[in-house]
Amino acid sequence: MSPILFAIYMDTLIARLRSCGYGCRLLDEFHGCLLYADDIILLTHSVNAMRVMLDICDQFAIDFDIKFNSKKSVAMRVGTRFNVKCAPLILSGCELQFAQSIKYLGICVTAAKYFKCTFEHAKLKFFRTFNAIYSKAKGAQSELVSVELLKSYCMPLILYACEAVPISKSAVNMLENCINVALYRIFGITSKNAVEMRQYIGLPPLHIAIEQRRAKFMDKLYLLPNFRTVLTVCTLD
Repeated sequence: MSPILFAIYMDTLIARLRSCGYGCRLLDEFHGCLLYADDIILLTHSVNAMRVMLDICDQFAIDFDIKFNSKKSVAMRVGTRFNVKCAPLILSGCELQFAQSIKYLGICVTAAKYFKCTFEHAKLKFFRTFNAIYSKAKGAQSELVSVELLKSYCMPLILYACEAVPISKSAVNMLENCINVALYRIFGITSKNAVEMRQYIGLPPLHIAIEQRRAKFMDKLYLLPNFRTVLTVCTLD
């Protein structure tokens, strides 16, 4: 019951933020407050608007006898002025620190001139998981067992959310190299021979795998009536 009760409890905060007139909007729909479990993100177009939304959160905390954890809360700017010093943002009487990156739902976003994600954490998770399963799979003395474990447990770590977030060419090459290193550990082959081996074991180049997942994702989105409206507006702009 706790997730349901939490959603009901926080609904008043979302209603107040929606009615304040600030926060990001798409087709006049409010998208300025994202919640998952107890993780909350406020999205708005300016620092001043963010300051108003934080004041609403403070008043909500007083009215409903809760306290936001300002020590674990940070602010981050994305845009041409992302590195310009500005007046502090205050939550629960404490100044929020401006972070260079934040992690939300397993996605790391960095402060930059445009929306940008980093995938170093995916690389670390990939090798941590691969080393753990490979040490166990060696006992089976089967390369194919190791490959199947690689596909099942390691590949989802580097393909996570690739349908919805931008991935630079350098990031794709970095993650591609992770796969090649794993194949070298399993088969003892170099990167030159990895292409033929990956065709044999059913591991396509990473950029192809990403495009395939994006195509399936877009096909599902296109079935939604609201998404067609968004595409129409973007085309007109």
